[in-house]
Amino acid sequence: MKLKKKTAIIAGFTIGALLFATTAFADIVSKSGYDQLKDGIKMTAEKASGQYDNYTMEMTAVLKANGKVLESESSVQKIDRVKNATESTTTSENFQGQVSNYSYYNDNNTMIRKGMDGDKIYVGEYPEGRNFQAFDNPFAEDEFEDVERIIDAVVGSLKDHVIVKENPDGSKELSGSLSEMQIPTLINAVSSFAIKQQFHDSRMENGWPRMTKDIAVKEVTGSASIDETGALQNLLAQATITGKDADGQVHELTVEVLGTIKDINTTVVTKPDLTGQEVVKDIIRDRNVMSNPQKFVGTFKNDIITEKDGRLVKAGERILEITNIDQNGITGRYQEVYKADYVSSVNKSEDFTFNAKFLSEDMRDASFEGSAGEGSNREGHIYLDNYMGKINFYINNDYSNMNLMYDSTFNPVLD
Repeated sequence: MKLKKKTAIIAGFTIGALLFATTAFADIVSKSGYDQLKDGIKMTAEKASGQYDNYTMEMTAVLKANGKVLESESSVQKIDRVKNATESTTTSENFQGQVSNYSYYNDNNTMIRKGMDGDKIYVGEYPEGRNFQAFDNPFAEDEFEDVERIIDAVVGSLKDHVIVKENPDGSKELSGSLSEMQIPTLINAVSSFAIKQQFHDSRMENGWPRMTKDIAVKEVTGSASIDETGALQNLLAQATITGKDADGQVHELTVEVLGTIKDINTTVVTKPDLTGQEVVKDIIRDRNVMSNPQKFVGTFKNDIITEKDGRLVKAGERILEITNIDQNGITGRYQEVYKADYVSSVNKSEDFTFNAKFLSEDMRDASFEGSAGEGSNREGHIYLDNYMGKINFYINNDYSNMNLMYDSTFNPVLD
């Protein structure tokens, strides 16, 4: 699940402030409230992607300037992990009070969307299926470890501002607040930069103030509920930011974001009944779905290019032969064949076989190491580009032959 664009805009320009909201939860017993909050968010994501059969996620974000709403958005998303289907509705309002409503339905074979353009309903059908995931756990990605370290560095030692209520059933209520004097310079610097990027001239025409100096986070408050299993139930963060425009006028911004997960294992996702509706239908062939990997069995090539007498010339060919693809992976051979005039110029003509293992169930990415033949120390990665009908073949070693840059894109040899 991804945040809608306007929600991301509302939250994005104050990312420093909202990150800082998590620092309002400090030491509780042997483990800090900050760490318990992180653990609760991670556990919720883990259960949402692997344990809960179905559930409902609600999110509301509101941005105000000088007490007037600039943007607001509320979304309700119902997720059925077993059926791999989602149903969502979104309502947004701009500074003029104009309200927009959108609704979506998604599963492995269908996308249904209804927006602002009249009563039309847009339906995309995927007869071959598609790589749709009702919910991905972002914390399972390798990159998140780096993000987490950055957040932890920003939090630093601010773990002394907390009110904790422990309930008899083992659940906890966490709350806290930070004043202007407690907010680090780094948070203000990040918030100032983000606001200047978002509040540009085109937004001023829509009622947004143009804050250019003395931008500072004045206050951050937050609260969260964690159930007896340690999973997060809801989270509320609010920030107040002030700044001046080019004329010296002071503006106050407030941001409030509320997220809730509820109706666990009682949520029902229903595919819309389109009977009697005005439907615009599109049959979508998802070229990213690897329905027939066997089509990549065969020979692929690209040219070895070098420079001679101020011109680019062909020195030979790289040949990639895929001999077999199955559930276990990809087997094949890689070799370089140089023209007679260039054989003496190369350090070594590569020629090795490989047995690559798939990295995921979609049978597109595979890696290899310890190949047989002269290239027994070769390691690399293969990507079957179903969209372009090509193969990307990467070798993870220094490529020094004739000081050429290695070309990883291989085109099929066709009759």
